[in-house]
Amino acid sequence: MHLHSMTLQAIGPFPGRHHVDFAELGASGLFLLEGPTGAGKSTVIDAVVFALYGKVASEAASEDRLRSAYATPDVESFVDLVLETGSGIYRVRRSPAYERPSKRGGGTTKQQAGVRLWRLQSVPEGAPDDDAPEGDLFSSRLDEAGAELQRIIGLDRQQFVQTVVLPQGEFASFLRANPEDRRGLLQKVFGTEIYERAQAELAEMQRGAKRAVEAADAAVHQGVTMFCRSAQVGPADGETFRDAADADLPGLVAARVAEIEAEVEEHEGAELAANAGLVAARDAHDVERRLAEQLEQRAALRAEKAALDAAVPSVVEHREVLEAARRAEVVAPVRAGVEVADRAHATAQTELATVRTELPEAVAALDPTALEEARREPADAAARLRHLESDGARLPDRERDLRAGRASLADADENADVLRAQNAGRPARRAEHEAAVEESSELAAELSLRQKAVLDADAVLRAARGVEETAAALERAGDTLQVARRAAAAAGEAEDAVRAARIAGIAGELAVDLRADEKCPVCGSVEHPAPAALTADHPGAGQVEEAARVTADAQDHLAEARAEVDRLSERLEGHRAATGGTDRVAAEDRLAEARTAVTEAQHAVTVRDEARAALAEFDEETAALAERLGDVDQYRASLRSRLEAEELALERDRATIATELERAAALLGDGSPVDTVDAPNPVAVLADALDERVTAIDALRAAQAACAAAEEAVATRRTELAEVVASSGFATVDDALAAVLPETERLRVEKVVRDHDAATVRVETALEALAELADDAQADVASTQAALRDAESAYTAISQRLAFVRRRLADARADQDHLVDALGASARTRTEADPVLRMAGLASGSSGDNARAMSLATYVLVRRFEDVVAAANDRLSEMCDGRYELVRSDDKEAVRTRKTGLAMKVVDHWTEASRDPRTLSGGETFQVSLCLALGMADVVTAEAGGVDLGTLFVDEGFGTLDPESLENVLDVLGRLREGGRTIGVVSHVDAMKQSIAERIQVSRLPSGASTLTVRA
Repeated sequence: MHLHSMTLQAIGPFPGRHHVDFAELGASGLFLLEGPTGAGKSTVIDAVVFALYGKVASEAASEDRLRSAYATPDVESFVDLVLETGSGIYRVRRSPAYERPSKRGGGTTKQQAGVRLWRLQSVPEGAPDDDAPEGDLFSSRLDEAGAELQRIIGLDRQQFVQTVVLPQGEFASFLRANPEDRRGLLQKVFGTEIYERAQAELAEMQRGAKRAVEAADAAVHQGVTMFCRSAQVGPADGETFRDAADADLPGLVAARVAEIEAEVEEHEGAELAANAGLVAARDAHDVERRLAEQLEQRAALRAEKAALDAAVPSVVEHREVLEAARRAEVVAPVRAGVEVADRAHATAQTELATVRTELPEAVAALDPTALEEARREPADAAARLRHLESDGARLPDRERDLRAGRASLADADENADVLRAQNAGRPARRAEHEAAVEESSELAAELSLRQKAVLDADAVLRAARGVEETAAALERAGDTLQVARRAAAAAGEAEDAVRAARIAGIAGELAVDLRADEKCPVCGSVEHPAPAALTADHPGAGQVEEAARVTADAQDHLAEARAEVDRLSERLEGHRAATGGTDRVAAEDRLAEARTAVTEAQHAVTVRDEARAALAEFDEETAALAERLGDVDQYRASLRSRLEAEELALERDRATIATELERAAALLGDGSPVDTVDAPNPVAVLADALDERVTAIDALRAAQAACAAAEEAVATRRTELAEVVASSGFATVDDALAAVLPETERLRVEKVVRDHDAATVRVETALEALAELADDAQADVASTQAALRDAESAYTAISQRLAFVRRRLADARADQDHLVDALGASARTRTEADPVLRMAGLASGSSGDNARAMSLATYVLVRRFEDVVAAANDRLSEMCDGRYELVRSDDKEAVRTRKTGLAMKVVDHWTEASRDPRTLSGGETFQVSLCLALGMADVVTAEAGGVDLGTLFVDEGFGTLDPESLENVLDVLGRLREGGRTIGVVSHVDAMKQSIAERIQVSRLPSGASTLTVRA
């Protein structure tokens, strides 16, 4: 992971907005973050961690420190970070929760925390644009963006601060962690979860393989049981089948199947003989049964034939009636058509008489040709009037609008005169407002200078108070330092005394383990004439280690006390420099004077702003007045032009309408007067009258045509009726109508005739088919039926036995196939399961082939951990001049922890003794921890698919180093640029400032706030 840039605003001690270009700053691979203690150096690292995880770097710190106490309430707090990982370039903007003034009413309200995450196509130049961000917005939800960022980086917050950002108080946590915690971190950093998943998958495959083998064996056992049941194997033979080996089973099964097949062949022969006897008996019975049925059928047919012959005369009479009715059916519809035509002719004549009464007599008497000419003139006149109808209806409204327009024009002229009078005196009044602004501007211009004077005076006062408070604290810290020095000296003396006492009595300690006839470990002799005695107060190895631990703790306390004195001294010096020699009382007087001057200037600002507002308001009123006057003049000109045009158009339309009304009245002056005196629209009245005249003429023409057509239809229908009666064979129409049968009667007569004909044909055909039977023929059905029953009983018995034996054979063959398949599947399952079981045993460490009994995932992590330790030792050797070396240990670090191979020891080559990392002093812990962090970064960077640790921050420990150790650490850090990595170190040590040029410099302002400057 590489950081490109970060923008922060109103965060911690920084009330303003600051932009840090990490890409430019870290071009050389190493940069410094320096400034006074408490000025906000660690806040820069907290901002990075907060942007990524929503929390600060240190577990002990609170997120409440993020909102700047120096920022004004309306300034937003946020951190905007651009980073790059193997999956792409991303931008995250995160803001903490804080209290802000309410937008409505008084008091405050809580501004909720927020986040936005983008994926970018390229790294933006300079600070990202807040208003128009580039890229695709991934998420604006806290939970969703947090999960996505953790996936992008590949580490959670705790792992991040152990490998990338190393904050105060947590720098050495990986060194001091127990093996289980190291396991989780290494697994995340190196992406070795795949081996855990592979191991779990192999274990699942192992369980599956065992289940498959057991299932295959159960299937074979079940197959043997089923075959014994279907083949009816006895108990003794069944035990033989179950005890047989897999290779012998197919032969035993095949022998038993052959026995059943022989039994089936024997029963099939018996069934063939029984079937032949059954067929012969069934044929004889069928012959006698068919003869009896034919004799019975012939007697019934002869009786039915006699009855049909007796009904022949009645059927002939029915045929004649049906024939006459058929010929008369065509006459009735034609007669009905004549009656319909007569009624239509009478209706048409009545309609024609009615239409003529609706027209003047002269028009009603015209023939169709003359009516066409009489219709044309009123139709054309009506069309012209319809075209003018809307104009005629609007004439009163247009005259009324014209009168109202003339009145509006008079009002507009009067309004223009009033506005011109109001605008005449405004220049003199504006000069009065300008004079009021100038009177207050001079004093108001001094406000910023007077406010700065207040800030300066306040900073001097706080610095003067800080001198008094820090001097007292420094005196207390000096006392604490003296106590710590005495305690450290006493602990060192006690440790030296314990070590000397143990060395002095080491002979007695060795003599305790001497045995007769065993070599002495010192001189090699098997005789021990005068072994040294072990005194009662001889110190053991545990006492020496305890004394060393007490000495290390005392040294840590001494270093902390010395660092506190240095910190307070530096703070006191800064406070004194800020006072400029002014004491607290003088500073308080200066602050009071400055605040009074600010109050005067603020009052002048208020007066000036009110005068400016009044002048601006006056100018706005003048501009509005001029705009209104222009609008009124424009309106007057437009209205006058429109009224003149409307008056001309109104006169023209009146003349056109009058001409058309005269023409229409002349056309209607033939006895159909129309009253238009009181009509609101005479044009519409006359147009309606003309339309009514045209409609009446059209109705008369239609009635004349309908009457003529009805007369013609009557004549046609009467001619058709005469022709149909003659062709049907009747003398008159009445004779034909009398021969017509009602529908129900006709259907009944037809059915009688049709049924007699069908029955006659059926009976005669059936009698012809039985003509070969002798008149004295007889049938014996009872004797053949008894013989058939005996043959069926014999065949049924043998068939049932054969079906039973065949079913047993089919079941035995099916179970034989299943058993053979189960044997084959069992062999294949065992062959497939063997490599799975062996591989799973190796991966889990439970196999005899795995000599170290170490799981696959643990083995991979141990190898990676050894790489980290080796890379750390490369730098540790340089930093400590070869004294210390880290080694991996397989020992458990506690009774209840499991053995993971991730324990660690520190070898002191001065004594060649192994030590627990927790016994190192503060400076030694810093060096070892730093080497571990850098070694892990080296190994991770070299790994494909792991987390790319391209940017590291170190935020503690340099003050615990002596000059020589510090120089060694700087040499190691300086060579990191060769690997393309960027290291940011946080320190106020002078040697660091002199050695590192690129830096973020944090400075404290007189107000107590801080600012930062990037020097690259």
